Amino acid sequence: MNTPLVSVIVPVYNVAPYLEQCLDSIVNQTYRNLEIILVDDGSTDESGAICDRYTEQDGRIQVVHKENGGLSSARNVGLDKMTGEWILFVDSDDWIELNTLELLFEQKNERAEIVEFGIYHVFETHKDESLFSGELTSGINILMSLFRDQPFHGVVWNKLYVAHTIGYIRFIEGRYHEDTPFVLEVYPKVDCCQVIPHALYNYRRDRVGQITSGFTSRKLDMYYNLEDLMAKYEGNNLRQYISTWYTIVAKNHYFEAYILPQKEREYAMSIIKPFVKKAKCMSCYYI
Repeated sequence: MNTPLVSVIVPVYNVAPYLEQCLDSIVNQTYRNLEIILVDDGSTDESGAICDRYTEQDGRIQVVHKENGGLSSARNVGLDKMTGEWILFVDSDDWIELNTLELLFEQKNERAEIVEFGIYHVFETHKDESLFSGELTSGINILMSLFRDQPFHGVVWNKLYVAHTIGYIRFIEGRYHEDTPFVLEVYPKVDCCQVIPHALYNYRRDRVGQITSGFTSRKLDMYYNLEDLMAKYEGNNLRQYISTWYTIVAKNHYFEAYILPQKEREYAMSIIKPFVKKAKCMSCYYI
């Protein structure tokens, strides 16, 4: 089996109770040719010290300590420092199966530039599994699947990327909901994606301090991120894919708000109203 260097990028912020499980799952991978980049984003707990200890124990690990700038900022630092042929993102409160990379390289088609894999949703009492059908397809087809309510095509951490697919694309900093805009930029560059029907990523769903998806003004960051991308790709075919996702987000938020109790519904409707109005005027793909 060919063993290219894989850069594993781990943004770290105040996750001391979970960090060792995450790092153990990476350093103990059966696939050994790794460059592990830990970006300590100004943690105020013991996370930074844990990173330093692992760096002393394993020469494949490098740690960057930086002022707090958010998840996107930390991931971007990792992308700027990586040197591998392939890239994997792992969030520091999650973990991967020990054979993840070995299995991906064993089953990867030689043409695949992104290899996507299944997820375990980990709760305190149980795990739920999300799998996708195994196939070779284009990045555009993956985008269309995302539009058809397969949301885990829109996260960054259940995918192995060949480095050139990302190139100079970076995460939008200073806002939430950064994953989907990133993959909306990456997927159209890719001729061949592969979906492997194995759950390999353990996504922790109920930890203390986790960012949740309740109806708050944080949801608006998705619109702002997408509007920035639409401006960036004005005159490019990609703009219509971005506006399609914008319209889907607005529709979903509208129905999510509609079923809330009256006072909450009035608040939610008031903050999304301008974006729903914009969405109604956008040119979109029929899905």
